[in-house]
Amino acid sequence: MNNITFVIFTYNEEKRIEYAIRNFKKFGTVLIMDGGSDDNTEKIAKEFGATFLRRPLSVKPFTETQENLEFIKAHISTEWIYWGYCDNIAPKKLVQKMCKLSKQEKYKKVYLPMYTYLWGNITHHAQESHIPALFHKDYIDFSNNYIHGFGKFLGSEDEVLKLPMEEKSAIRHFSTYNESKFVGGYMRYAEEEAKQKFERKEKFRISKLFAAMLRYLWIYRRALSKPKLGVLIMLNMAFGRLMTYTRLYELENEITIDSIEKRYSKEKEEILKTF
Repeated sequence: MNNITFVIFTYNEEKRIEYAIRNFKKFGTVLIMDGGSDDNTEKIAKEFGATFLRRPLSVKPFTETQENLEFIKAHISTEWIYWGYCDNIAPKKLVQKMCKLSKQEKYKKVYLPMYTYLWGNITHHAQESHIPALFHKDYIDFSNNYIHGFGKFLGSEDEVLKLPMEEKSAIRHFSTYNESKFVGGYMRYAEEEAKQKFERKEKFRISKLFAAMLRYLWIYRRALSKPKLGVLIMLNMAFGRLMTYTRLYELENEITIDSIEKRYSKEKEEILKTF
């Protein structure tokens, strides 16, 4: 018997939930952690044999939380958790490897290889990365976690395993964006990320902005395998960093639509005094 529960986070995923469940259901329990879907996500999930739960409300969107982890632990009987999403599909070789790792004692946290596809281009992946999506439930602490963070590992360095970046065993991340969805989605993400940076007293710096944008251009360089689309992908991803740091600057300087209108109104009054 495998010692792993496959946890999938969802919100209105009726078009994708079937694939995520079929990916894992032969290897263990699939637990859906839903964020309030009002489409057919729940109906489809149950039809395909998954356990469906409404996850606790969070005051920190887009962030892994200890509250969610404790909620999951209260509903599973396995020691290992795969922490996943509906837009990810794992090859059979990787799923078998995860199951094997769930039965050993040496490692407690595993970084899995991942290929990311963007704007519908399945000929070439836009990014290669590793994600710490497989772990022993008692070795991760998400307290005080933040966007881009994956909590604190409670074990030692020699208990962490990083699997090799191989196509035959890499998670496929099918990121579903066109420009309209990207701008709207990333603006919500940037809003929350900037808020968290501001609350942690992180200061806006031009150098940080450019470093972040250049880093994302580099991260998504593989998108250039399809040159025209690749340039657009790279610039959009860099623009995502610009949105975050612009919002951080606005928070630091108390710039809102109301404050802008007040400043403009004052200047307009000064001009109209001459009439």
